[in-house]
Amino acid sequence: DAIIAIALPDPEHTMACFFACAHIGRRACIVTPAMLTDLDDTFIPLTTQLLPLGTAFPAGASVPFITFTSGSTNRPKAILRNASTWIYSFERNSVVANDTVAVMGNLSHSLTHYAATEALHNGAKIIFCPKRLTGEPTVIYATPTQIKLAMAQTTPHPNVRLVMIGGGHFTPAEHDACQNQFPNADIRIFYGTAETSFISIADKNTPNGSVGQAYDGVTISVQDGNVNVQTPMMAIGYLGKIKTFDHDTSFATGEIGRIDAHGHLFLQGRADRRVTIADKSVHLDAIEAELLAIEGIINAGVIALPDASRGLRAFACVQGADVDHPLLGGVLVVDDWPQLLSGKTDYVRLKQILAQAFA
Repeated sequence: DAIIAIALPDPEHTMACFFACAHIGRRACIVTPAMLTDLDDTFIPLTTQLLPLGTAFPAGASVPFITFTSGSTNRPKAILRNASTWIYSFERNSVVANDTVAVMGNLSHSLTHYAATEALHNGAKIIFCPKRLTGEPTVIYATPTQIKLAMAQTTPHPNVRLVMIGGGHFTPAEHDACQNQFPNADIRIFYGTAETSFISIADKNTPNGSVGQAYDGVTISVQDGNVNVQTPMMAIGYLGKIKTFDHDTSFATGEIGRIDAHGHLFLQGRADRRVTIADKSVHLDAIEAELLAIEGIINAGVIALPDASRGLRAFACVQGADVDHPLLGGVLVVDDWPQLLSGKTDYVRLKQILAQAFA
């Protein structure tokens, strides 16, 4: 029952080990060396490099594998998943054998891991781009932070036909800038979770503020403002936990939102990021979205800190420009943005920075 924890510096060898484990029926995950210190004896570190394996990801009765939540607000959770739940979307995302896929970020992040696995399964070439976009890709997978770094490179990429962006807020202005950088690309902004994979897809016809319509085969419902999904891409459950997931039962995403008459999903933010300040309900994610919509703001993060008179008070870190907001007790401008290897904002570090600045 041991799980192989692949912790190699070379991404090609990392993926070779992952595919090899799948083919010999061993459960595996991809981690960073730092993550190894938090894993128990269930995990066996693998540090020996193997030659790349050029074959399809096995379907059917293969053993589950493990990915992790981003850990942007708390400790990452290990998720148990069947190969078939990823292959379902591999067959629908239009990545083909003659593509070259740029995979941005570290393979320990589930989106990066997914993109590399999809490319290899479909016979495409891969360009591993841990920090900056390189080579001549036709497809790019990235978080908003990662694609903004790619957009900072002044040379347009006319050969890119598809850009898949997920894992955070992406403004209309950023979408326009992305389209200028990749003029011939179909830009798809997707919303999903590590547990459910793709939930919705937004394209050029999606109204502003929406994360798009349901991904093929996914059913989205909203009950009392809470967003629930039923999906064939559902993971098995959390590793080591009694709770498991069921494809035939709705999964609570933890997001607050609504669906319009045309099936477009609009998100207000995570339920656990809705706080009460001076007897008023405030969505921290909504404040973030307003800050990110301001010209010159590259990144923004909002945290609620204890306040003697109000119970809680909201503060923000921003990168790119100095701003103000009526619901914020203070704004700190930083040059170096705290982020995880996934490219997402590191809210744990952000809270430490803001607590120190506004103590």
